[in-house]
Amino acid sequence: MLCQSCSALNEDDREYCFRCQNKLLVLSGMTSFEEEEIEDYEDEGDLSLDEHLLERVSALEEIVKRSAETLRSVVDAVQKHERAIFINQTGLLSVKELLEKKNLLSSDEVVELWESKMGEQMLALEKKQRFTERRDRIMSLFRGDKRERFLQIIAEAESAIDAFDPDRGMKQLEEAFKLDRDNYELSFFLGETFFNDGNLDRAKTYLERTLEVQPDHFDAAVFYGVLLHERQDLKGAERWLRRAIQISQESFLPYFSLGAIYARKGKLLRAQKFLEKAIQLEAIPQAFYLLGTIFYEKGQLERAIRSFQGALKLDPDYEEAIYHLGLCYLDRNWNRKAIDCFQEALELNPNKMEYQQAVTIYEGISGHVPLDGPAAKEFGEAEALVNQGNYNEALDHYRRASHEEPENVNILMPYALLCSHLDMNSEAIAVARRILKLTPTEVVAAAAYTTLVEALRAEGNFKDANNALEEMLRDYTSNYAKSIAYYEKAYNLAEMGENLDEALESAQLALRYSPKELKQFPLAALGWVYFKRKDFRAAVDFLSKSADLGPTATNLMHLGMALLESGEKDRARAVFRKAKSFKSKGSGLEEKILEQVRSTTKLIDRLHQKRRRATTK
Repeated sequence: MLCQSCSALNEDDREYCFRCQNKLLVLSGMTSFEEEEIEDYEDEGDLSLDEHLLERVSALEEIVKRSAETLRSVVDAVQKHERAIFINQTGLLSVKELLEKKNLLSSDEVVELWESKMGEQMLALEKKQRFTERRDRIMSLFRGDKRERFLQIIAEAESAIDAFDPDRGMKQLEEAFKLDRDNYELSFFLGETFFNDGNLDRAKTYLERTLEVQPDHFDAAVFYGVLLHERQDLKGAERWLRRAIQISQESFLPYFSLGAIYARKGKLLRAQKFLEKAIQLEAIPQAFYLLGTIFYEKGQLERAIRSFQGALKLDPDYEEAIYHLGLCYLDRNWNRKAIDCFQEALELNPNKMEYQQAVTIYEGISGHVPLDGPAAKEFGEAEALVNQGNYNEALDHYRRASHEEPENVNILMPYALLCSHLDMNSEAIAVARRILKLTPTEVVAAAAYTTLVEALRAEGNFKDANNALEEMLRDYTSNYAKSIAYYEKAYNLAEMGENLDEALESAQLALRYSPKELKQFPLAALGWVYFKRKDFRAAVDFLSKSADLGPTATNLMHLGMALLESGEKDRARAVFRKAKSFKSKGSGLEEKILEQVRSTTKLIDRLHQKRRRATTK
């Protein structure tokens, strides 16, 4: 029997292709007839055509009747579910309202936790769907001598995944893999899942095993190539991504990743070639953005502008593309367009203290407190990963550590800061509020309030951010706390464009109360308030002083805009280029590629579906 997908010759009794593991379908065939069967058929030929058609129509009527009954029962079931959902939702809202009246929780806390749990459930559902699609292929590949035990473990894993307990399901699947290390479908599923969860070390082990057993496994080659790119092994990444292209030239992902590698190596012409091919296969904003940066580096401003505009057409909120488009406009001396781009980029990425700087300041003031409780191991691993720059992996360890010691602010505070840095604002807000409920020391409370306000501001919720600051000013009266509160308040009022006189007063108070190590922040707020008041000379003065004390990407962008408005174009251009270098350090192209790979698992599945449909036509 020939496989309809890869044309491999299989034994007649096989259910799945030995090479590609697609289900084998019999599209056409012939059977031999015995003489007696032919005679019986000839005897039945005495039936009239009308009787034959009547029999066919009767059969169809019965099918339609059963289908209508099934449809009616489905509609009834859906209506019952709708009523049940309505009743449950009404009950939940009643409980929420009752708890709010008793001041046991706030509406925002419920919504934030609800959204967080929904996200977890959606991820668990995706894992369930992927496992369901591959379960049959995994079982058909088993070649060990403990098949019954293997099938039992797979069934237990499926039950755990169906119950939205993916962690337990993954442990079961790892046990199953020990019984059949040549099961490349199982090893790839484990590697892919760990990859998508950000656990790259464990993913690497399973992806390597997949490629040892099945060197032509396209998906594993792509994932492994991108993983090596993240691990700075550019030579290995290039090798496996090129291998993926040899296996299949229909996927954009290997081309996109190779383009990123060559761009990083400075091989711009080769990077351009691969990125243009990637865009032909799948137009994604990241590819347009990366291609635009290559054209920008080569001085081809017109092509760079078109590429950045292509990225923004697909994703209007792509902050890095907007920022680089502003740089292109600036080099073309289109100053007003440049300022508009920089302003839009700032609105999409509100002023936020960089993570490493925030942690340094927090630990410098509060002191680093080593842990020796039940969460010490998880917390230590999180800190080690943070120092390596593996923020997503560190986040999982912080979550587990906070579960072990839910009231330890020395765990919760860096956890909240990291959530804010990764733009996981709902989680950052929830964790910051957990800290504040524990009535921590003033230093910890100030850091928690700062994280809470920055996350709320990133969500566009200036009203709640200002309410939190008023609460902070009411509960904490030291100069340090006042400096933080007035700085954040000044910045919020400036961003809102309302009551700039009060914003100026708040910024001046922040500067008055600020300790020496935090002076750059109120100076930056003061400069930005003057910019909003269109006093550009004063804005340049204060923003320059702030940048001298501690430059950040946001502060430098503010300074560049003030210089541009003041007519100092050359100095503004130099400042914007300096800001660009800060942004490139923080933006993490590798992380963007990893995000793209994680989000394109569905695209890879869709590609396989297209292949299967094409072969069955």
